[in-house]
Amino acid sequence: MRQISPTSLFRGRWLIATLAVLALCALFLRLCGWQLQRLEDRRAANALLLARMEQPALTLDGGALDSETADLRQAVVRGAFDYSQEIVLRNRTYNELPGVHVIVPLRITGAAAGAAILVDRGWIPYELADPEQRLQFQDAVGQVEVRGILRRSQARSSSASPADPPLAAGQPRLDAWHRIDIPRIQEQIPYPLASVFLEEEPTAASFSRRFPRPIPEIELSEGSHLFYAIQWFSFAAILLVGYVVLWLQRSRPPS
Repeated sequence: MRQISPTSLFRGRWLIATLAVLALCALFLRLCGWQLQRLEDRRAANALLLARMEQPALTLDGGALDSETADLRQAVVRGAFDYSQEIVLRNRTYNELPGVHVIVPLRITGAAAGAAILVDRGWIPYELADPEQRLQFQDAVGQVEVRGILRRSQARSSSASPADPPLAAGQPRLDAWHRIDIPRIQEQIPYPLASVFLEEEPTAASFSRRFPRPIPEIELSEGSHLFYAIQWFSFAAILLVGYVVLWLQRSRPPS
């Protein structure tokens, strides 16, 4: 019986098909490796978050903060909310309901030059997002203490993400923003802002109010990266094995 030579995969009518299959397998394996790298990145981020959360809470007094080392640290700060400079973050959901997050500068007690830190007070429904409607939530007056998690300024991740427009001539401020871009927001705030912002944590006091509802954006899951890595590897294996089986069937001499 004539033996089937593996080299025939790279000759004649099989050459183009073999190269196409190998190219697809290489692509699938590359996507598998990319998902595994994202999984490692997520695990590293989770480990950093857990390590930061185990550290004692920082007490903010308006002094300079390094945004890299302060990111994800718990913190407590005393001061007074300046509702005249309140803004909202667009397109935020809670239990699949559309809404916004309310962001208010907190003028830090004893801070030089009246420095403040932006506080993400939490979610409110979309129908209550207009400035007039938000007046009902400006109930924390005078000196208050806020606990939460420090986060870095949010930059635009890519050209595909929506951009916050620059202030136009005669336009003193923007009320609705896509992200907490502190350098950009500083352009419309008349006093210095901290280089990080504070996501208010749920407390007994915050649960006693209906809105805003504090929802710190802390994620410790590993996501679906491992599943997708296995999926891409399976695609590569199925394609390669299936192609070899097809080649064997088509190349077998008639009996």
